Amino acid sequence: MTKINEGEWRLLEELIEKKNEQESRINDINIAQPPLFAIQVALAALLVSWNIYPSSIISHSGGDQAAAFVAGRLTLEETVRVLAVSMSEEEVENKLFKSIEHLACTVVVNSPRSVTISGDEKTIDEIQQILSISYLNIFKACVRIENAFHFSH
Repeated sequence: MTKINEGEWRLLEELIEKKNEQESRINDINIAQPPLFAIQVALAALLVSWNIYPSSIISHSGGDQAAAFVAGRLTLEETVRVLAVSMSEEEVENKLFKSIEHLACTVVVNSPRSVTISGDEKTIDEIQQILSISYLNIFKACVRIENAFHFSH
């Protein structure tokens, strides 16, 4: 079992047991995003249980990690560290992943000039530093939220 919230809250309690809006913390980003990931992955698992397999997967933002997980591109543990970069997939592969392709991968191609990459925290931090030094005009954003889709270890 992967622990993502240090035991601070329980998913089912947040989704079902909160009786009113004042008790609910569902608008807290750290509470809201894990259920979205869980629901997306659960829906995919339900479809597979009915022998319905996707021929393609489309996602955006937090759905990127769920889609990459469902497609088998990431393990649950690997979904925890991502970096959005305004480069093409080919540029990322040729300029950033040379000799480290076993440590990081492109998990989502958002558009021809926007990808999401994933890897362990150290590798993503190093890639972000390389981008900051060598590619000053390239947008890069590491979203650090403590849950199972855009968050650090």
